[in-house]
Amino acid sequence: MLSTGLFSITLFVDRLFLFQYSDAAAAAAMSAGTLFWSVTCLPAGICGYTSTFVAQYLGVRRVDRAMHVVWQACLLALALSPILVLLGLFSYRLFVAFGHSPELAKFEYEFFLGLVPGACATILSSALVGLFAGSGRPIVLLYCDAIATATNVVLDYGMIFGNLGFPRWGVAGAAIASSISLSLKCILLAIFAYWYLRNNRFGAWPIDSSVSNKLRDIFKLDFPLMRRLIRFGWPAGVSVVAEAWSFAIIMMIVGNLGERPAAATTLALGVNVLAFIPLIGLGIAVGVLVGKYLVQSELATAQRVVQAALTIGVIYSGVFAVLYGLFPDQVMNVYAIGNDPVRFEAIKPELKPLLYFIAAYCVFDSFQVIFSGVLKGAGDTLFVLLGHAIAGFGTVGLAIVGQKLFGWDGLYYWWGVISVWVVLLAIIFTARYLHGGWKTKRVIEPDLLADA
Repeated sequence: MLSTGLFSITLFVDRLFLFQYSDAAAAAAMSAGTLFWSVTCLPAGICGYTSTFVAQYLGVRRVDRAMHVVWQACLLALALSPILVLLGLFSYRLFVAFGHSPELAKFEYEFFLGLVPGACATILSSALVGLFAGSGRPIVLLYCDAIATATNVVLDYGMIFGNLGFPRWGVAGAAIASSISLSLKCILLAIFAYWYLRNNRFGAWPIDSSVSNKLRDIFKLDFPLMRRLIRFGWPAGVSVVAEAWSFAIIMMIVGNLGERPAAATTLALGVNVLAFIPLIGLGIAVGVLVGKYLVQSELATAQRVVQAALTIGVIYSGVFAVLYGLFPDQVMNVYAIGNDPVRFEAIKPELKPLLYFIAAYCVFDSFQVIFSGVLKGAGDTLFVLLGHAIAGFGTVGLAIVGQKLFGWDGLYYWWGVISVWVVLLAIIFTARYLHGGWKTKRVIEPDLLADA
């Protein structure tokens, strides 16, 4: 939670500085940033599913297979990176196609193109994150995220506003700063992985334990294992795609409402990441532990882990629900720092109701994130995909029908759609958990389970 919480601070600072720069820059960061995540979440979801494989392989004491699956994910990440580069070069046309003004589309293009190197680094990092999360070493992730976050804040301050000897690059500077920090995180994770491997920190190998043999056996292409990773990982990745693209559609529609509604949405979501993203870390943690205990036939322990995670998640998100619901003015005042008071007061009437929406659904977010984490950790990824597809595309699709047939539209209408969507996700994944189908799922080879 601390590790992913640091990433939420990165996003929050990005949006705070860009709002200080201009409304257009803040709006561009929201729409282009959403598109950035929409195109990276599938490969990142597949490569990041190494956490479940690593947890289950280490659960049956096969450290060699755990290391090998991480390398397959790294190879897959490298193979997919050129696609992101091409998309970045042609992204301007996409933003214009959604009806955004040429000025806004230009900002969005600059932001998205600057994020492309960071997108490639994010996909590669996801495989390495899976290694440390799956092996129960989140402290490494905390170190790497802390350094990357500090780097991003400093570079944002310099590159957006032209401080510290940097040119004044505005929205492009924010993107470049993020790419540099994300690339640094990837490099640090790779260094830690190599050091842990050399010092045999992941466990005893069932083969010759010399470093040269470890490297020789890890760094080779294994099509059957890569297919297995893709087989279980693609539904997890596509489920995030379904969620991200549904959200991207809403953000594109909100972008058409004007710069001020888009900027208000950017600020509200900048606050929301502080409540939501740490929950993702909690979801990863509970998935890793559930996967480990399932392959060790300790179902009761896995269920106690879920209960503990729910307690933490509800308390954590409940605190933010109280803050956003009862103290919205104090929360909004964070954005007043360094801004023109007249400009900030003008956006507050649109921003304040959005905090009430977040207060209403953020506890439901804890349920949907934790239970989807449980399902992914067990290997029930197809249901996770189905749940996200039904809730995301179903809710957004019906909302668009309402817009076309009945003229329902506006900033608060679309935030209502987001709220219904989150509640529906919580209901779907809670029902699946209670159904119990996840208890019989596994991702590693059956013969390894028989030998455990």
